[in-house]
Amino acid sequence: MYQGLSRILVIITASFALLACATGTQFEQKLQGEGAKRMNAEQVKTHLAGNTQKWINGGAYFFPDGTVFVKYAGKVYPKRTWTVDNDGKVCILLPDGYATSCSAYFDKDGKVWVVNLEIFGEVQQTDGGIDTVLEGNRLSEI
Repeated sequence: MYQGLSRILVIITASFALLACATGTQFEQKLQGEGAKRMNAEQVKTHLAGNTQKWINGGAYFFPDGTVFVKYAGKVYPKRTWTVDNDGKVCILLPDGYATSCSAYFDKDGKVWVVNLEIFGEVQQTDGGIDTVLEGNRLSEI
C-alpha cells in the first residue's frame, strides 16, 4: 500500500515540476515565435559586464570579474557573483552559491529583452521586457 502511495506522490510531484517548467518558458516561446534569438554566453557577458542593469525598484552593477553589487529598494547588498552558462542564462549567486535570480536574454529587432526565469528558487510566470542597461557603475543614480 505504501509503495503505491509513494508512486502516486512521485507522479504528482513530477507533474507539478513539469508544469512549472512549462509556464516559466511561455514568454520565452512567445519571444522566439516573434523572431527573437536567445543570446549566447559571450553576447550576454558583453551586454552586462561593466554596466548597470536598471530594475523597477533597483538594479545591479555587473563587474567584468564576475562579481556584482545589487541595490534594491534603496539598499545596497553585499557583493555577490554572477555566472553565465553555455546557454546564456545569467544567475546572481549569494556567497554560499545559492542563486537569488536567474534570467535569459534575447535579441529582438536589435533590442535586448530579459526574461526572469526564477527568483529565490521560484519559477517566474511573469513576462519579460526590454532590458535597461546603463554604461558603467550607475547604482548611485538608481
